[in-house]
Amino acid sequence: MEQGSGPNPVQLQELSNNLGLLSAELQALLRDAEAQRWSFIPETWQFEDRVGEQDRYNVKDLITAPSVQKPGYTEADILWDCADLAVQCENYPRAVSILFLLDRYAFWQGTSPRLLQIIDDIRQKSPGTPVPPQMIIRKARVLTNTGDLHGAERVLDDLLDPDKETGIWTFKTDSDRAIVHSVCIQIKGQVQLKLGQWFDASTLILDSIIGFKTLPKPDKKGTASSVGLLVDVFKNISHRDFQSLKQRYTLLEDSPLLEAYRVAEEAAQLSQYDPLFYARHKRRTGEVLILCAQQSQDSQERQNFLRLAKKNLSESLHSHESVEALKSREQLYEFICALFQSCWVIEMTGEADKSKNLTRLCMHLYEEYCALESNLTVDGSIMRMIEFLMKTLETLLPTPQPQETGQTDDLSGAIETTLSYALSIDHVVPENGTAQETSVEETSPLQTEDVITTGNTADEEDRKISGTLDSGFGTTEDGEPDSTRDNKDRTASTVDPSAMTQDLDEAEATDSNIANSNMLSTSTADPSATTVDMKGTRQQPPAEVEQVRENAPEKHQLQPATVNPAMTTLGSTFDPSATTVDVAQVTAVKDKKVSGEKRQTCSDNNQHKEERMSEEDQRIWDEVFAELSPVTRVHKALLHRYDPFNDKWESEHTLVHLGEPLPLHKGKEGKQRDAFFVQFISQEEAMGRYVGKRYKKDKPYEQYRQDVCCQMTARRYVTIFNHKLRRQQDLSAVQYLPAVTLQVNHSQPDGFTINVEPYIDGDFVKLTNNEKYRSLDSGLATAFTHFSYEASGEKLMIVDIQGWTTNDGRGVTYFTDPQIHSEEMKCYGRGNLGDRGVQAFWREQHPKCNNICKFLKLKRPMMTF
Repeated sequence: MEQGSGPNPVQLQELSNNLGLLSAELQALLRDAEAQRWSFIPETWQFEDRVGEQDRYNVKDLITAPSVQKPGYTEADILWDCADLAVQCENYPRAVSILFLLDRYAFWQGTSPRLLQIIDDIRQKSPGTPVPPQMIIRKARVLTNTGDLHGAERVLDDLLDPDKETGIWTFKTDSDRAIVHSVCIQIKGQVQLKLGQWFDASTLILDSIIGFKTLPKPDKKGTASSVGLLVDVFKNISHRDFQSLKQRYTLLEDSPLLEAYRVAEEAAQLSQYDPLFYARHKRRTGEVLILCAQQSQDSQERQNFLRLAKKNLSESLHSHESVEALKSREQLYEFICALFQSCWVIEMTGEADKSKNLTRLCMHLYEEYCALESNLTVDGSIMRMIEFLMKTLETLLPTPQPQETGQTDDLSGAIETTLSYALSIDHVVPENGTAQETSVEETSPLQTEDVITTGNTADEEDRKISGTLDSGFGTTEDGEPDSTRDNKDRTASTVDPSAMTQDLDEAEATDSNIANSNMLSTSTADPSATTVDMKGTRQQPPAEVEQVRENAPEKHQLQPATVNPAMTTLGSTFDPSATTVDVAQVTAVKDKKVSGEKRQTCSDNNQHKEERMSEEDQRIWDEVFAELSPVTRVHKALLHRYDPFNDKWESEHTLVHLGEPLPLHKGKEGKQRDAFFVQFISQEEAMGRYVGKRYKKDKPYEQYRQDVCCQMTARRYVTIFNHKLRRQQDLSAVQYLPAVTLQVNHSQPDGFTINVEPYIDGDFVKLTNNEKYRSLDSGLATAFTHFSYEASGEKLMIVDIQGWTTNDGRGVTYFTDPQIHSEEMKCYGRGNLGDRGVQAFWREQHPKCNNICKFLKLKRPMMTF
């Protein structure tokens, strides 16, 4: 229908008839939506202290129910038809109200892009039609998941801006406005969580919890969502940052890991009437308990942790109401994650055969999940596999007793011994799945004062460097720049040979005056020059002298959890950031081998006798596998994370799905590496997109590790850089994307390594390289490089600045693939040009300080050219 032709009477009547087919409950909700009664559709239990049996349902249950008036249809089918008809009739307010009811269901099914496209079309045709904040925030969530973090932040900022009046929703109460504000802050915290900015994420999420809990009627659903996000924060945050949070928000536990357990239990308790969220939080509780088991030095204590982990994972798996519910992408993802964690628990308790079969089925399910972008189309074989799993889990992980479901664990008597955590436990990262000692040259140059170093005592003096990081850290910030940064057009997105990262061998073979044609030719899409470990002598790093977290606002008392967090007596002494054991060290490697020698697992340490599966049971499993197509894209892997603040590597088992190559424009393909979409279990953002990078030519595992070390080291310095610039409002913040290393098929001869980071949508630009090139708009980049040199006591310099910048100066600039020059620390690969690269920066890229340097009061060194 052409715009302006008016509604068709036949369509109007059809719309009226279809609306009459909806249940009475949905018709009442639709009337409330049209009256703008609330900004978010409330669940019946969401704001109630006492929930009756009649209120223990969700709006999604009403929408997924079969239609009584139209056999063969669900209420959702009728609502979609009504939405399409309302748009055709140009009744845009009614169309928006119908889509409002469908919003959560669409996200649950994975069809939010379709719904949001209709909303965008309506806003173009009828800008004055009010759109509920829930749907605007949904767009921010989807943009975050697809990698458009700039777009997500713009959407949230516009929603928080009181001056945005066009098509604005009418808030009926101040509470409605407060809920919207709290949800926006929550999602901003999720963005920081995806970026691995644990402290920034935690403050935003904790502030959102305060917002939800201080409403006249506290929002249990909003609180549960935010509390659940804190689990990943407390699993990863440094002990120092956690202590700052503990003082600022009066947290209850002395250990981040114990706080992670407490908040996971609280989130599950608050979500007991929502199967999806209850499953998610019980799964997270199990994951935290597995971490405790891996780190425990006492066998009995370890078994208690594993028993509790098994119980929580069982509750997660059995909380899914039916096989039909697993057709939702979100619920299937939660089921797969809990299943994979259960495989690990079962193996740790001595049932390796059963764990192996469950893992194979888990890989099949994960491949099915990753293959589809939206709602799942489950064929007969997959349906039979899920049904078989449900029956099998009744034996391996029995259904919890009814009185236990939704109840809290009293752990005060569960642990009879005191955890014997030792602060000197080392993180040992294996190569190809084999545990090995950490070499001196692999240690980070950014070790803090309070982290215990490893290695031979006799080598300590040889590794020390005099000097501290005090240069540039102790200055006050009362200076102002002379003028703001120029807003020039970005021209660096095109391929420029002078922009490419230079290799060490080429630098040694050419004089600095030789033309740029001798430089390594790489694409701006993947401009890193690789970072091969040169096996130089490792030097002891300078000490950090400033606690970045300062000027904290007044404390906020959070309500204590409704569960008993008294799990162990480790609280006051345990620091997860200093003690997390590499799972590859705990888990045995396969033999090299003597025939008949048993595969060692951590269950051996637990003195378990492995329970072998009978031939009949194995035959049943084999029949199930025979019906399934081969798994081609999902692989077992070891995931390695590096923490530059504490100089620690942490590892865990995972499954990884290797997707399609990135659709890059011609001329922007990587010369050094291939880039492709990746998903893996335990990724920070469950529904987010990630990109994997693999060198075209075979490179050793150490090179991938050094790439991650460079990028995560840059993240540490950029955190302090942002803190210094916090008063400079006209400058966008800078973030380096978090990167991890995955050893794919690590125990197999065909294993290989990739690095993974969040996918960012947008135009990739190169601002500087590692020697001469700089773009016209590189002021922020060169100032950061200058800052890194001064902040490190002139021991290193972060260069090769590239990534995704903002066209309007709003939001965050995201960088990736840095290079580091250091004459004294030779662990930053072949792109480390040492003093030659440092001097080239001052001479070619930064001959004169800019306004940002002046604002930071940075000093130029005395250089000899």
